[in-house]
Amino acid sequence: MAQKIQIDRFDDFIKSVDWLADADLPIAITLTEILEPAEDKGAIIFPPTFAVKGAPHPYQLDELNDRSSNKLSPQEAAKAGLEVNNCLIDSVGSQANRMESIFQQEPLSALVPQIIVRLNEKTSANLLDVGHRIADGAVRFSGLRNEVTAAIEALRDAANAAPLAKLAPTSLVFGFWDSRPDTTMYKFGRMLSSTIRATNVGIVKRSAQFNPTFDPTQLGLVDELPEGETETQDNSGKAADGKDPLSKLGLRAAPAVNTHGGVRVFGQIVRRTQINLVRLRALAITNEGKIDEAETLKLRRYVLSLALVAARAQTNYNLREGCLLRCVQSQAQWVFTDGESKPFEWNRLDILAYAQQAASDFGVGSDKTVGFDVKAMREGVETAKKSAKEKASKKSK
Repeated sequence: MAQKIQIDRFDDFIKSVDWLADADLPIAITLTEILEPAEDKGAIIFPPTFAVKGAPHPYQLDELNDRSSNKLSPQEAAKAGLEVNNCLIDSVGSQANRMESIFQQEPLSALVPQIIVRLNEKTSANLLDVGHRIADGAVRFSGLRNEVTAAIEALRDAANAAPLAKLAPTSLVFGFWDSRPDTTMYKFGRMLSSTIRATNVGIVKRSAQFNPTFDPTQLGLVDELPEGETETQDNSGKAADGKDPLSKLGLRAAPAVNTHGGVRVFGQIVRRTQINLVRLRALAITNEGKIDEAETLKLRRYVLSLALVAARAQTNYNLREGCLLRCVQSQAQWVFTDGESKPFEWNRLDILAYAQQAASDFGVGSDKTVGFDVKAMREGVETAKKSAKEKASKKSK
């Protein structure tokens, strides 16, 4: 039996209103989730790593300069209810990629068009997996280029979001920046943003030792060892830098000492999610400069429903090797400008039913497969090279 849908349930908060009435509308829907490692609260987890030259570790760890707490250890600060540092566990971009790609799975795949960019018979990419969405190079040099440009220009110049909502609605939800040469240079900010951070984090190191199944000397490979050496754990690390042929083949012992080993969280791991309703209410469908209010309402219902589904679409937080988290507490709210907050009921099945009806009313864009234009890409590369040379020449004069 189909679930009964109240499609107008959020209309009072997403309709176009006059200036005074707008002050009484909510500005956001927020979701705060307290997470912890799947093993237990005190387990070690692995944040994302970043290549920062000269840094003591590869994690994004921000030290807080609160004079009352900066002499405390993370564990002491947590007990005192203070914060000494803040560690990034999953960035806004990473969270967006996780949420957006889920729309390839049933039943969510029916809510948005499935656009495939094909490089060749063996290689293709779904637009939902493309990092910069409709502003990505994979799209710019594809059969979508003209359609994408026209859709962005309609949004930029005529405030008409209909073409883009039909082509790539998740680009309205997660934002895009068409910033490359010979593009529209238009930026549309995120309507849905989410990050995961941890407080009062202690850095952990780890060491490991790999020993080959057979001693290289027993394999007749003694000549491959440095002169005067035999294979021991003490000296095996001297050539285990990737250049030693035995190490490359997994035939020589290799220690890894004091490498980054994750973090211990003494504070909290928190996922904070926000749907920007001010940005949603700025979307419209226009015709000759006038807003079509009936169609605009259908558009806003549709885009809101996609944001609501996306924000709760992650059924688990398996972020990376060594970082599987679970949710132990969550709170969703309507947030108003004057500081007032009201509870928001965010049931997955209920929101999915709302999204299915909103998508049906608005009309989901068509699925399509387009080719990647290698010739146009090469021409673009040559143009970029020429431009770089001209700029360098001007600077040298």
